[in-house]
Amino acid sequence: MRRLALFAVVIEATFGAHILMNTGCGDQTFPPHPIPSSTYGVGRESIPHSWPWRVILRYRTSTLTCGGVLIRNNDGQLVVLTAAHCVDGTENRPGDWTIDTGVHSRSANEQNQRSYYVQSIISHNQYNSRTFDNDITIMKLSQTVIENDDVSPICLTSVPSRDYWYQLCVVTGWGTTSEVGSTSDRLQEVYKRVLPDAECTNYFGAAYNPITMLCAGAAAGGHEFCQGDSGGPLACINSYGLWDLIGISSWGYGCAGQSLPSVYADVYNYLTWISNNA
Repeated sequence: MRRLALFAVVIEATFGAHILMNTGCGDQTFPPHPIPSSTYGVGRESIPHSWPWRVILRYRTSTLTCGGVLIRNNDGQLVVLTAAHCVDGTENRPGDWTIDTGVHSRSANEQNQRSYYVQSIISHNQYNSRTFDNDITIMKLSQTVIENDDVSPICLTSVPSRDYWYQLCVVTGWGTTSEVGSTSDRLQEVYKRVLPDAECTNYFGAAYNPITMLCAGAAAGGHEFCQGDSGGPLACINSYGLWDLIGISSWGYGCAGQSLPSVYADVYNYLTWISNNA
């Protein structure tokens, strides 16, 4: 509890009086695998329910459309952040979407697994489907999300993404493990090093916007997010030992191309927008 209280003081500088968003967040009942010391880019199955903020987005009859992440809003309720490209064109049909929480294995009916209908979808009003600028969306749910050992929110970063440059951070998802592969039954994880904007620009040129985007990956290639992983979180350990959401999986060239990291919506750039809309 002390860690959470200290972090609330820090986030107050960003959100003013709105400190509920970063209370009771970023911690786990089930500890994850240790962060690798030097090896990264290699995916593995996560420890069940060690990433309790992970959710599955399902459009109509789909079993996996995109990923998402739970955060707490200013009213203390849990809402979902995802990528705007995941919901593009469906914002006026929130009832076509279902959110699954408490999932590790998609084929199992797990103890704390629940499904929720979406009440409203709020995509960033400057989202550009051609450039993927402002690729971020809030989904509000029709019922209060039940928090338990398997379901809890991640913290929102209170520092710019540059404070995490070169740090190993984690991407999780049920998406395909290769460009032509099938989706995963169990939640996978891979650690990626957050890269400075100059390196991201070298990789992607003018397609990379350092204001709205960040990138993470390895020059030698390795596992990246793939089909079905869009909208999931890029999460980093902060100085209080809690997990921060710094990025939302957005786009890339292929799934694991050599010298091609993946690109994420830079969450720090959207803190005010999230606070005002969530």
